[in-house]
Amino acid sequence: MILENEFSVNLSKQMAIDVLTDVPLIAPCIPGVAITAVSGDRTYKGEATVRLGPVKLTFTGVGEITEINYDDYIARVKAGGSDKKGRGGADATVAFELQDGNITETGLATTKVIVRTDLSLNGSIAQYGRASGLIEGIAQELTKEFAGNLEKALSTEDGSLLNAKE
Repeated sequence: MILENEFSVNLSKQMAIDVLTDVPLIAPCIPGVAITAVSGDRTYKGEATVRLGPVKLTFTGVGEITEINYDDYIARVKAGGSDKKGRGGADATVAFELQDGNITETGLATTKVIVRTDLSLNGSIAQYGRASGLIEGIAQELTKEFAGNLEKALSTEDGSLLNAKE
């Protein structure tokens, strides 16, 4: 199943790709996700909790940034995990493409982030996902929450997220 979502971030493309590919930095902004271990430069173990209709699922798995193209502002991630209760699993390949956004009233550049996800569910949880509208709705809501959390983190008075990046 292919999912497409997008959001904007109040950063230049160069700063946006640096921030969005720094997993430990942005992980607290991702709804329901916790990093439990780092393996090498770009591989992370973690947990993700998501509600799929009436069912709350908690996945344990691994995600890896497989590509960061600083010239074209593209990043790719492969992730996979299984439900802790043995109800199945999920595998995803996610591509992030950064495009020039608007210029804000204060003259700052924004970046549009297009997220394309190839998602595959297996086991009994795949039945919950048969209604692709449900999955798409959840993906849109999680993207919206992430963008809001990221915006809050970027706009804190002390600039903690950006200061951590410098």
